[in-house]
Amino acid sequence: MCLLAAAAAATLTGCGIGSGANFNKGFLDPTAVGRFNKQPLVVPILSSLDPAVDVPDDRFRNATDVTPEDLDPDTTDYKIGRNDLISVAITDLVAPNVETIRTPRVSESGTISLPLVGQIKAAGFTEAELEREIANAYRQAQVIQNAQVSVSVVEARARTFSILGAVTAPGQYAILNSEFRVLDALVLARDVNAQGIDNIYVIRQLDRDEAETRPATIDAPDTPEDEDVLTPRSQAESRQVILAQAAPAGEATTEGLTEDQKIITIEGTPVTVDQPATGVEAADQPQVTESAPADEPVVAAEPSVDLPPVEPQPQEKFEFRDPVAEGKTRIIRIPYEALRNGDLRYNIVIKPYDLIMVPLPVVGEYYMGGHVQRVGVYSLTARKITLKQAVISAGMFDQLAVPTQTEVIRRVSDDSEIFVKVDLDKVFAGEQPDIFLRPNDVVQVGTSWWAPFVASLRGGFRFTYGFGFLYDRNWGDPEDRLFFDSWEF
Repeated sequence: MCLLAAAAAATLTGCGIGSGANFNKGFLDPTAVGRFNKQPLVVPILSSLDPAVDVPDDRFRNATDVTPEDLDPDTTDYKIGRNDLISVAITDLVAPNVETIRTPRVSESGTISLPLVGQIKAAGFTEAELEREIANAYRQAQVIQNAQVSVSVVEARARTFSILGAVTAPGQYAILNSEFRVLDALVLARDVNAQGIDNIYVIRQLDRDEAETRPATIDAPDTPEDEDVLTPRSQAESRQVILAQAAPAGEATTEGLTEDQKIITIEGTPVTVDQPATGVEAADQPQVTESAPADEPVVAAEPSVDLPPVEPQPQEKFEFRDPVAEGKTRIIRIPYEALRNGDLRYNIVIKPYDLIMVPLPVVGEYYMGGHVQRVGVYSLTARKITLKQAVISAGMFDQLAVPTQTEVIRRVSDDSEIFVKVDLDKVFAGEQPDIFLRPNDVVQVGTSWWAPFVASLRGGFRFTYGFGFLYDRNWGDPEDRLFFDSWEF
């Protein structure tokens, strides 16, 4: 009987009955958890156990939300970019009313090469602006006074975007118009092919939007010394110069050419043009001395000046450059579920060179141990599981579980982990926020010294139908058992 009284006292103390416990959770049963209140309650769910120690989820940590400016389309003309293929038509270049068509590809430096004027800056200009630049280049080169130039973009490599991640058809696609948006991009990529996608991220390079409008560099042909460069040639004179230098087709020869001249073919007609000397001047040539005969030994000359020893310079520590911190790149966060449900506030405009990232869902396992009904390994694939959901998936607690003695073990690096104690009683009651689990998390539900006594006391009294109860004969001495056996209802 003394043992029964001690167990009852321990039960009352452990369950906190004397401290105003909630009797709706169950009498003498610490495994009965919950809030059981009529008033609704909003509690956040955390992703970090301990901000001071736990490693936060650093995927796209610098992402920003959508702004109203992201929804405004750019209605300006397309600006030619690097690696674009363009078509340039020039009239009166080789003959009157004859149109010469070239299809150069813009180089990585942003230039194209045209006959008789060399390299011309093309990147950063619209089609109309490049037409004026080419006409001005021929005017400054005194080839055509008023050139008629037409420029059109054949292949707009700078008007593309890329999409990768959890989509059916990742790749690079063309931006079809100025109203091209995120939903259009998902249609081209044949939509997201996985569950559990929270956000879509758009990585945008801000420095690409700046137009490269520096003055074009023109490599004009050399001008003879007896010609005044300030006297512009007329269009007819320039044409006569080109035709006078042209040789009949099939009779091109290098006879009479100087080192600064070469022959090129324009529309099937050989033309002699001047080119700058590319050789190295004699003064800049390295001095070459005759080698000693093979039968004579080569003696190394002794240095005439004693040079001090060179001390090794300390190497600077390598640091990665952060384009986001430098203001060159922006990461835009788009809630996928809201966008999919028709919230067009997140249907932003896609700009050239944008990279759309659809992150793959979380893949991994978590582990349930301790005093739960079903210990083992559980999957996290394409789902966000909270601590409460993990306990319910494991069949809730066993008879010896003490929810206040729960521990979550999280791996914070390849060779270290963090132990954090969690009060599941308060989590189920809404007094503490719940926690999202991560791959490799271990949930260990503990117990206490008084838990076996409470479980035995609960098992000692078994209520039956008909307003009666049974008392376990394993408790007490024989006289007590006879006394309790005489009790019947």
